[in-house]
Amino acid sequence: MTDLDRYRRDIEEIDRRIVELIDKRIGITKMIFEVKRREGRPIRDPEQEGRVLSRAMDLATEKNLDAGAIKGIYEILIRMSTQKQQELQGENQS
Repeated sequence: MTDLDRYRRDIEEIDRRIVELIDKRIGITKMIFEVKRREGRPIRDPEQEGRVLSRAMDLATEKNLDAGAIKGIYEILIRMSTQKQQELQGENQS
């Protein structure tokens, strides 16, 4: 196996772990939805979304990563979480 092959395998493993973590994050989103439903809170929470984005960009800056790119990734994650909660809301209204 060449160095390139090893590095690509490392990337594949990291990608697998990233997807697993996204799945775990969405699982937590389901629990958050249940709390919001019980407490009568709306799905969207712009203040919390802002905190998440700010925290992610701060971490990116600490790691010398492109904070704008990281913000984009987290905007996608937030959108996925919101969509999952909207799906759950639709299931609970049926």
